[in-house]
Amino acid sequence: MSVFGPSQVEELIIGNAVAAETTVATFIASASDKEIKVLSATGGAPAADVDFKLLQKTGGNAVRGLNYEFSDVIKTSKVQKVILATYSPEVQKVVTVSGFTGNVVANTTYAVELRIYNDGGTLSPENFATITGYYVTGASVVGITDQVIQDGIIASLNSNLTRRGEFEVIVESVDADSFTITGQYQTVVAGKITGRQIEFDVTGKQFLNSSLLHENLGLLTAVVTTKNYPGTGTGKYAVNLEWFTKGYKYEVYRQTGYPADFATPYYASAGGMYNAIHIKYYDDRQSPTVEVQTKVLTILVDKVEDTLANNAATNSVLADLATILGAANVPSALDVL
Repeated sequence: MSVFGPSQVEELIIGNAVAAETTVATFIASASDKEIKVLSATGGAPAADVDFKLLQKTGGNAVRGLNYEFSDVIKTSKVQKVILATYSPEVQKVVTVSGFTGNVVANTTYAVELRIYNDGGTLSPENFATITGYYVTGASVVGITDQVIQDGIIASLNSNLTRRGEFEVIVESVDADSFTITGQYQTVVAGKITGRQIEFDVTGKQFLNSSLLHENLGLLTAVVTTKNYPGTGTGKYAVNLEWFTKGYKYEVYRQTGYPADFATPYYASAGGMYNAIHIKYYDDRQSPTVEVQTKVLTILVDKVEDTLANNAATNSVLADLATILGAANVPSALDVL
């Protein structure tokens, strides 16, 4: 269970606003769906050095007491660290292939090789697929231009990518001298598809067909113009983390007893933009000897839109934590202007 960290237990609270209510009873009775709140373990408002917990209001059945979630009680004396990670979007890798200008040669093979790693979801860089686009000139290059060669390679690449489902990269012409290969955003399906980014390399090659050596002339170049970045606090991260943590809190063997499953509620949105607050703490347990059980409570605050003003809810949570733990032990408030 070390996908998201080494802690033995991780809990998750998700919301997009902080409730005005200051007691557990009023929160449960009056808070709105998707509101969260830091409250003392005794059910009252946050106070210095008081043990605390997080509550999350949901749209569940209030009559049956299913309209809220709550975390374990966190003892202030056993909080090790509070970490803040602000939202940043996922960025796809872009490779620019160039070198076509003034590079029309007879009896020549032009090739752009795309190597896609972790092919088929293997999660190993040793498993890869190679997709190549070709254009071959004949003895005469009359009417053959730089753009014709480039378009031919793009068409060849796209033809081979179509056979794989057209979900991995996008190949687009920039100008007569270059084109780009960009990774496609991968969707996430909780518990089934993690939505890992496409990892790939690109190599440009050019060979004289008349040469027995078939030496790569190196006139076509491939340069990484944008690197892959998975982002922080993305909806994809939230969906995967929620599926992971719900295995602690609800049914570990989800869906294996269908149709007699326990219903597990999920609140993360793949389109969410989350600021994340991680509270790292521990408990002592006797099992059968005294042992430290490391834990983490993650609070995801959905910004809904990526604007500074929407950091306000995150700051409210940080302010309550600062009241309990002391301002020196909590990250500074985020910019809101």
